[in-house]
Amino acid sequence: MRFIVALVVSFALVWACAKPLKKHPVPFYVCAVALVALYFWGVSAGVRGEAWSYFQPLMQRCALAFLLFTVVMFVGVLGEGNPLRTHLMPIRRQLSILACIFACGHIAFYGASYLPRLASAFSGNLAFSLGLAALITALMVVLWVTSAQRVKHAMKAASWKRVQRLAYPFYVLTYVHLALLLMPSAVAGNEVAVLSIAVYSVVMGAYVVLRLRKAAADRLAEPAAAASDLDLEAAPA
Repeated sequence: MRFIVALVVSFALVWACAKPLKKHPVPFYVCAVALVALYFWGVSAGVRGEAWSYFQPLMQRCALAFLLFTVVMFVGVLGEGNPLRTHLMPIRRQLSILACIFACGHIAFYGASYLPRLASAFSGNLAFSLGLAALITALMVVLWVTSAQRVKHAMKAASWKRVQRLAYPFYVLTYVHLALLLMPSAVAGNEVAVLSIAVYSVVMGAYVVLRLRKAAADRLAEPAAAASDLDLEAAPA
């Protein structure tokens, strides 16, 4: 239940802060870095308490980063007139950057814990998990770098769009990675892990359905647009 409450509150903050995030993104990036630092301090200091029990899972399980990536992905597949798309479309780039900052906290935390086991990491499930994590991290870095306005403007539009399509495998692989991390605890009967996997799975299932629907609608729209162009060309001047 705490996990759901934390996600709902996080989304409410994203919705409420859309306009200031668009106008002044840098203070938000600084706050994100500060939250990552607070998380590492809290873990090292052994902080406990009600507020920490809401905050810590969002950071350690990469839930906050996944939430922001989810908003970015869903906004792209919603209909043009959808109020969620209208409100959040202008801040997709900023949300992506924030998500990458929070994801770096997750990567650093688990990277430090797995580094001592690197020598024995080239076999079994650990090798697969680390390999998947490395692939996701590489995709995230590419998407993060190309989210910068200066890099985007330096690239050809077609090339930039092709690179941004890497967001689809990145998002799906992130879900797989999180599900695999939570699966042992879920199988052991941990209610938070079970709930987390259920939430991630529902979100991913909804996204896949909406993405396939949009792809089908786009394919249907292409012949109609082509026919309209032909009609305009054939019309008398």
